[in-house]
Amino acid sequence: MNREDIRKELKKVLATGKVYFGIKQARKAVKNGEAKLLIVADNCPEKKEVEEWNIPKIMFDGDGFELGAFCGKPFNVSVLTIVDEGEGKLLKMVK
Repeated sequence: MNREDIRKELKKVLATGKVYFGIKQARKAVKNGEAKLLIVADNCPEKKEVEEWNIPKIMFDGDGFELGAFCGKPFNVSVLTIVDEGEGKLLKMVK
């Protein structure tokens, strides 16, 4: 799966679904069983912790600022948690 595919589907998810930004929100969503998919930035400080979670993941080949820019955010996003993918098909692309 290349970056352009991820970006295209991520735009759909952001427009029609529900996501959380950051590691604290990710922990909470995983604990509550809400998380469907995680997109993890290359430089995520908690990468080892996140890799152990039994949730489908996309390991993003860029840093948190690039992931933030993909999401239209002017800040670092170490982990993006998808709770509802709306019209996006990222979850199907991972499986």
